[in-house]
Formats: sequence, C-alpha cells, structure tokens
Amino acid sequence: MSLMSKLKSPDETRDRPAPSRRQAGPGGRRPRKSTGLSPFGHGLVLGVCVGMTSALIIGVVGFLVTWPTGAAPTVAAPAADGQPAADRGAQAATGAKEQPAASIDVTAAHLGELQVRIEARVSTPGSYNPITKGQVVAYTDMVSMPMAHRQGPIVMTEVSGQPGTYQAVTRVPMVGEYNVTVEIQQPMASRADKRVDVQGVSKG
Repeated sequence: MSLMSKLKSPDETRDRPAPSRRQAGPGGRRPRKSTGLSPFGHGLVLGVCVGMTSALIIGVVGFLVTWPTGAAPTVAAPAADGQPAADRGAQAATGAKEQPAASIDVTAAHLGELQVRIEARVSTPGSYNPITKGQVVAYTDMVSMPMAHRQGPIVMTEVSGQPGTYQAVTRVPMVGEYNVTVEIQQPMASRADKRVDVQGVSKG
C-alpha cells in the first residue's frame, strides 16, 4: 500500500460504505443466542426444584403433625376406702390423720339345712380393743356362681356380754360353697372374708 493511500483525506474515507452487519437468516429472523443449557440440564434443574419443594412440604406437614400438645389433666382415682387422693392430700396438709382400718376375725358355720351363722370379732388394730356399738353388715355370695345368689347387706348385732362381737343368722338359697364378707362401716371402715360349705345335712 502506498503512502498516498494512507494519507487519503477524511472525506474520502467517510464516503466509503460502512461494513455490513451479520446478515439475517432465512425469513428475516436473526439467529437465537444459545442459553448454554442442554435439554438434560433443563430437566436436571427442574427435578432439583421439584425435589426441594416436595421435601419442604413434607417437613412442614411432619412438624405440624408432631407438634406437642398439652398433657391431659389427670383425674385422681379413689382409694380403696372410697376417699379421693386429693382429699387425703388435703387432710395431710391440714394435719388430719386418716383413721386406720379395723381388725375383723370372721367365723361362719353351717347350722343345718340352708342356715348359716356369721360371727365377727371387731377390734382396733394394734391394741385389739373391742369396737362396740359399731355398724357391721355381712354379705353372702356363691363361689361357683358369683353375683347370681348374692345376699346382703345382712345387719349384724352386737352379742350381749361380748363387747366387739357381732352375729347374724341367714339362710342361703341353695347348697354349695359360699364366700361370706363382713364389713364394718362405723366408726372405721374395714372388711374381711370367710368361706363356708353349705350342704343339705347338718354339720353336727
């Protein structure tokens, strides 16, 4: 290239046509720019998104299901003497003493036919002092058929001249072995059991 061509005036250079840009493709559309991800890449990204969403939903549901709830209020069960535990606790707080159970010695004898004599000696525990003027009752129940032939309450009266000894005579409905239960209701609650065999002939 000659020196003259290099020194051409700016006017001559301006008159030259500008280089043409990239020609459009068929139909006048320009070629799309590549996003850089293949179909496999698109599927992978979609799968990761779906998996994370599912894991989040499962976590939220599990958190709501296992949310701790307050414990149900406990109901105080009644004791063997029928007094609730709360009442016993109140008595202990106020210094009140629970009455001890009485000692009961039960004997039951078959008098003949279907008659049975029930006798109970009732005393205070430890000292074995007889308990007088108490409220004492008895129940009879056939061993082979529980509750089917139950009788009672049978009022037992204190034997004259024998303090603390209570007695009653009853008639059972049929022959068989019976469980005799004696309960003292006042002045303190307690109970005891005794078995007796009732046959059709006298025990002598």
